[in-house]
Amino acid sequence: MTAEIIIMWATVTLYALSAVGLIIGYVFRKPNLVAVSLFVVAAGLVVHAGAIGIRWVRVGHGPYLGFYEVVSSFAFVSALAFLVLAWRNRAVRVVGTVLMPLSFLSLGAAMMAPTADMDLTGTLASYWLGIHVAFAKLAYGSFITSFAFAVLYIALSKRPDDPEASESKLLRFDDLTFKFLAAGFIFLGIMIVAGAIWANEAWGRYWGWDPIETWSLISWFCYAIAIHLRVTKGWRDKKFAWAAIVPLPVVLFALLGVAIVYQSVHGAYLIGT
Repeated sequence: MTAEIIIMWATVTLYALSAVGLIIGYVFRKPNLVAVSLFVVAAGLVVHAGAIGIRWVRVGHGPYLGFYEVVSSFAFVSALAFLVLAWRNRAVRVVGTVLMPLSFLSLGAAMMAPTADMDLTGTLASYWLGIHVAFAKLAYGSFITSFAFAVLYIALSKRPDDPEASESKLLRFDDLTFKFLAAGFIFLGIMIVAGAIWANEAWGRYWGWDPIETWSLISWFCYAIAIHLRVTKGWRDKKFAWAAIVPLPVVLFALLGVAIVYQSVHGAYLIGT
């Protein structure tokens, strides 16, 4: 077992411990345990960054080739988004009860996939690939965070006597659900455009209706509908929370499921097929 894999399993352990600590801390009203769990998240991020850095130096490219690298990087972004939110605003720390289990489970799934190195071939070596990948991580990280706030809104709105379910906090969660969803929508649009420019460099065409291209566009339209329902139809509270939850399976299918179900030019790069 290489040093990288050992460090990654240490990260899985730290993320799992933080998830357990956050859940127990909020269920049993243990603020000190919640505070300790934040430090565990920070430790996990440092270790995770070290593992990603080791691989980056060895293989010569960022974490965007193969299921292992792609999912690991999204787990990192999700955990980092939570820590930044939690450090800035104590009132939203409860979102860690959703984000950290997601980070732990997704990283655990990545560790079960093949971890063999994948070379960055000539068609992939492009400035626009870096832009495409960076905005993909920003988009999916934003959507996952919006999803977490939406889930919490629905869960807490059913418990009016819970101190965590105050009206001001629910309004805050509703606002953050929309803001992260809107940010993700913009990031996803930039990702699609950057990907088209890269595709023209790599394959000589901007758009070829490849399954992943098509499903990425479908995902963008799903979130466009959610924004339309909020801005034009005035959806808020539980209605908008559900509107933010429903598109996430579509965008995750576009990211990973399409590469498994369909034969596409993207498949080898995303999941190593």
